[in-house]
Amino acid sequence: MSAAPPAMSNARPLDDVSNIIDLDALHKELEQARSNVEMWMARRELSMKEQVAVHKTNMAVAEEEYVSLVEREKDLATAAEELARRQEYQQAELDALQEEAAQAKELGEDLPQQLQVLREQVTTEKDELERESTKVTGDEMVKAQMLQAHLSAVDLYRTRLGLRFEIGDAEELRFFYRHVDPADHEREFMVAVRVVDAGGYELMDCDPDMGDAAQRLLAECNRTDNLSGFVRGVRKLFRASVAEEEVAAAAAALREKAKVSAPSYAPADEPEPEPVAPRTPFNTRPDDMVPL
Repeated sequence: MSAAPPAMSNARPLDDVSNIIDLDALHKELEQARSNVEMWMARRELSMKEQVAVHKTNMAVAEEEYVSLVEREKDLATAAEELARRQEYQQAELDALQEEAAQAKELGEDLPQQLQVLREQVTTEKDELERESTKVTGDEMVKAQMLQAHLSAVDLYRTRLGLRFEIGDAEELRFFYRHVDPADHEREFMVAVRVVDAGGYELMDCDPDMGDAAQRLLAECNRTDNLSGFVRGVRKLFRASVAEEEVAAAAAALREKAKVSAPSYAPADEPEPEPVAPRTPFNTRPDDMVPL
């Protein structure tokens, strides 16, 4: 064991320290230092908060700029794609135009020969057109002459023979005759026929009724395909019917005259009358008759 240190003979009592260090001044200095430190820390904290706020603001701005840059990059990419497609389309159009230009150049080289061929075709077609025009003009003149002849014939039938035509509701062809009755030229007689599906005609009406005679004429018309002959034959039937009516009327008139002039006593014998010329079937002058 080591020996205990010797006691300090020169040690001063504790209360003598206050004479060496000013505790109040030290305390004030410590308070001042603490205040300075706290102030520094507050300023430092405020500065850090301001820096954090500025940093956040800068980050937000940077983020917005980043988003804007990303969107701009997308827009630029889209524009680049559109530009590429447009360039591709324009290139395709350019290629097509170049091909058309090449074809046009080839066509231009062959154009004089083709023009000559076209001129020859035009000349040939023009000559053919002139021939056809001349032929058509001739045909039209012939048709016009035939039409005029038919119109003249129809007018002749209408004025001289008093014949006119009508189409009835049942699509029958009606023939109306005048100038048949010498006593009444405006009296009309009518016969109507209709075309049948099997071919030929059938009798639809006849005024006055000619009975089987009209049917026989129509049968002959169907056999010979002569409608004009049938029309003339029916007119003859009507004229014969009028003649029979006139003969019957004359006979009736004579009978009535005989009844009126007959005496109440027995007549004396009288000489026979002189023979007279026979009456015509129509009891009229030949000049009054209108030929068919």
